Amino acid sequence: MLPLAFFRTLLGRIARILNLNDQVEACRRVFASHTRWTVVRGSDLEEGESQGLPMWSRHVSDPVLKSNLTRRVDFALLMLEALENDELVHEAPAIVGCRTPSALAHAASARPQGGR
Repeated sequence: MLPLAFFRTLLGRIARILNLNDQVEACRRVFASHTRWTVVRGSDLEEGESQGLPMWSRHVSDPVLKSNLTRRVDFALLMLEALENDELVHEAPAIVGCRTPSALAHAASARPQGGR
C-alpha cells in the first residue's frame, strides 16, 4: 500500500498543474483583449520597506533578473507605474528589486568607466 505522503504529493502536483493551466488561460485572454494591460511576471516576494521602483526586462533570461527577489511594496509601485507609463502597456515584464545584487551589478556595468 502506498503511503499517505505519496498521495499528498501527487495531489499537490495535480493542483499546481491545474493552477498553471488557469494562469495560462488567463494570460491568453488578457493578451487577446483590446484593453490596456500589463502582466507582471513577478519574482520571489519579500516583506520590508520600499527600495524603489523595481528594474524590469522583457526577457526572463536577462542577467539583471538573476536575484529573483522583489519587495511586495515595490511590486505594487510597478503596478501603479504601469497605469501611467505607456512603455509598460501591452508588455509582460519580469521584475527584480532595484537593490538586489543582480540589479546593482547591472547598474554598475551600465555606468561609463573612467569618465571625464
